[in-house]
Amino acid sequence: MSSSSSLIDLPREVIYLIFQYLNKEHIAYAFFGLNKYFTSAVKYFIGQELNLTKVHNEKIFQFCLSILLPSIGCNLQCLSIGYPYTLSTYIKYIQNYCSNLDILNIYCYSDIEDIRSYVTYLIHQQLMSFILMYNNKIIGEELSIRLINNYEDEEYRAIPLTSFLILNLSSMNDLILLKRFSESSYLSNGLYMIECLSTGEWFTDGKDDLCIMSKKLHRDSIFSIKQIDVDRCSREYELYNEGTQRRLTVLIPYEEGERWISSSILSTHRKESSHTCSSFTFEKIGNDNQFYIRPCYANARRLQVSGKRIIVSLCDNQNTLNHCFRLNYIS
Repeated sequence: MSSSSSLIDLPREVIYLIFQYLNKEHIAYAFFGLNKYFTSAVKYFIGQELNLTKVHNEKIFQFCLSILLPSIGCNLQCLSIGYPYTLSTYIKYIQNYCSNLDILNIYCYSDIEDIRSYVTYLIHQQLMSFILMYNNKIIGEELSIRLINNYEDEEYRAIPLTSFLILNLSSMNDLILLKRFSESSYLSNGLYMIECLSTGEWFTDGKDDLCIMSKKLHRDSIFSIKQIDVDRCSREYELYNEGTQRRLTVLIPYEEGERWISSSILSTHRKESSHTCSSFTFEKIGNDNQFYIRPCYANARRLQVSGKRIIVSLCDNQNTLNHCFRLNYIS
């Protein structure tokens, strides 16, 4: 008579040798929950580190989220997530089941979400290290420190679980967005008059362009400033003049396939550029409601006063006084 045998009869050491040739997510999907023996073996083999960034099979991925993480999440100290799934896919599972993470490694290779939402949910004062990676190299170290030191919004620190956060960026444009995010300040929605500090005059919506005008025209110089991102992660605002019923747009420097004139102005109605913008960030520079107003474009710098017109500044070494505005809150 021939005797039958099964995997369960193999020594645990042999099982682990087999596991070494398989991905952890495949091991979990195939063996976890079969019986106590294999469930115990899978938990031990996965240990304290799990990488879900290479899971492309939807069934296996859902198994890892709904079955594996609730079972082993409290044991994990290092978790890698990201492409092809976004943070919103993982967030509730990390919150509920991964309470002892020391390292959260995120591959931000999806354009579905704004990169700033990752910072909104994950930055907290207890964070020991925040690392930005691009092409396997550390970038933006000063920016990382600034984001940790300046982030004060308790309401949006949804996952203060890790000591070490690593964001692997897919583009340097992500770094530019994070830089703007770190420099801008939250601004209460409401009606404002915008004063140019270099001249003491008001920022107003003229017939053709945005101009610097006398304070006597203050009734034409009131703008409603409204934060436009629902999740409050981008700190971007829309400027709207109720009198003219126009939202501000900005013309940007020449790009391939696009005409641009060097004296192009910040305009409320012109459409010379195919890239128009009605949102801006406000970068606070003082304690007296002093701000830089920056168009939300990677290649647009700050706003610059030129006579009675507002143009887009093309370089950083210009007189910064021309970029500075004071926002006077009306109501």
